[in-house]
Amino acid sequence: MFYTSLLQDLLRTNSVEINLFLYAENKYVRPLQQLLASLGFFTFPEKQALEQTNQIFDHTLLKAIKKFNQKNKISGDGARLKAYSLWRMLQCQEIIPFFKIIASYTDDTSGWQKETHFLYDPLQKVLSFLDYEEETLSQRMERFCIYHGLIFPTDSLGTAIRQHLTEAISMYLGDYFNAPENTENTANKPSDNEIAPTLSIIETPDNKISINDGQIQLVLTKKDPGVYWMGNEEVGIFLQRYPGEVNPGISKICLQVINQVARNEGKLDAINTYDQAFLSVGIFQWTLGTSNNAGELPALLKKVKIKYPEKYATWFTPLGIDIAEETDGTTGFITLQGERIATLEQKEAFRRPFWAFHFWKVLMQPEFQAIQIEHAHDRFKNFYFKPEPKGLPYPLYQIITSSYGVALLLDMHVNRPGWVNPCIGLALAENANYASPDHWGTQEEAQILDSYLRIRATYSDGRYSPMTSSNERANQIGLAKQNGLLSRERGSFEYLTNQWEGFGMKGNRQMITPPPGYEPDDYPDIEQ
Repeated sequence: MFYTSLLQDLLRTNSVEINLFLYAENKYVRPLQQLLASLGFFTFPEKQALEQTNQIFDHTLLKAIKKFNQKNKISGDGARLKAYSLWRMLQCQEIIPFFKIIASYTDDTSGWQKETHFLYDPLQKVLSFLDYEEETLSQRMERFCIYHGLIFPTDSLGTAIRQHLTEAISMYLGDYFNAPENTENTANKPSDNEIAPTLSIIETPDNKISINDGQIQLVLTKKDPGVYWMGNEEVGIFLQRYPGEVNPGISKICLQVINQVARNEGKLDAINTYDQAFLSVGIFQWTLGTSNNAGELPALLKKVKIKYPEKYATWFTPLGIDIAEETDGTTGFITLQGERIATLEQKEAFRRPFWAFHFWKVLMQPEFQAIQIEHAHDRFKNFYFKPEPKGLPYPLYQIITSSYGVALLLDMHVNRPGWVNPCIGLALAENANYASPDHWGTQEEAQILDSYLRIRATYSDGRYSPMTSSNERANQIGLAKQNGLLSRERGSFEYLTNQWEGFGMKGNRQMITPPPGYEPDDYPDIEQ
């Protein structure tokens, strides 16, 4: 285009600032207006669009330059145009044809990695513009997918990836820019930028990744093969701050048990994407599940969707996340853009910083934090209240009834769920001279717990290492006992509020019973 040639001459002769400044009137102002108009930052009055005379560098043009600089993170007030600003404008203008090809392409995308494919060159150009400079197109696309939480396409290039590419370019363009819409199933759909704004993701030299969506920032720490954020929001603080959000049916002592176990396991806003279960969130680090296995995180999201459907629609539906039909109250799978996420390869995409950031934003919401506590409360139904527990002569709710002891059981069940019963079974064997639990007092239970703690510290079934930091975790819960937050007295645990009178009485004057309406089959055992 003629106007770009004139402006390129200014760059070649290093005379940009000499000719383009506020109130300047010369042959270069009109081309600058045209360039900014093509990028969506400037509009001509109708009569002015027909004129071919020189124009004045006025405040309307200055405003357009400022907007461009802001979107492209260029400093300066724009009153004297910098050479770098002009160079960047021309760079943006050069990428538009390739951007439009990707945005409007509707033919077969199979084989997009081959040099002969129509999209190969546009993809190369667009990814290079976005600072993905790896040697091959495949490598560039893979890193793009990593930062945008997308599944790397080995064959066809899906609509979601092309939309993310076009939205990533759009963030550098103005409000008046209109690209052709992709006709492939996009009618009446909000753009990704409307529902999940393009993120600013910056890697820092100190092994951090800073993510900003223009409203809030999160700094994650890298840990291969993902990232993590330890979190700040504690259960105890939440209970003080939002008492009205907590299910009143959960007893205060059970809330204290959950609080103490969470202090060992995670904060309400904790998240990591580096462990073997791909994505772990919250106080009990609920996950997508290892390998091809079901995970507990989908069940947590299902609770959110049932109790807060409007919130769920705001938090997750725009990201394309839903719950697979077979998900129950304990485990299951999510779907992404209608695709069931069940394989190792599919789950691997959720290690991306993109997903860590968006889940973290939801983890900060009081309603979601309250659901975490409810989900933790329901966990007792998966093991503690089972009437015929594997390998045990009595149900756990008959064996251990102190709030301190129940906290220790829950602590292990979160970390090594399949090993609670074997460890308690061995502890019972060491104290085989005891009669049935109906006749135990606090001293007998304390002896069982002492044996259990020693056993669980080294127990392994040969597939996995022993429980993580077993003694340290036990000591942390022991501090709560010393501080009067938990009790070693038998019968001091209460699952539901006012489930019985006489809470906290010493000895065995009151037995714990399963909650009303409890159906064990609805809460399957949780394995490793």
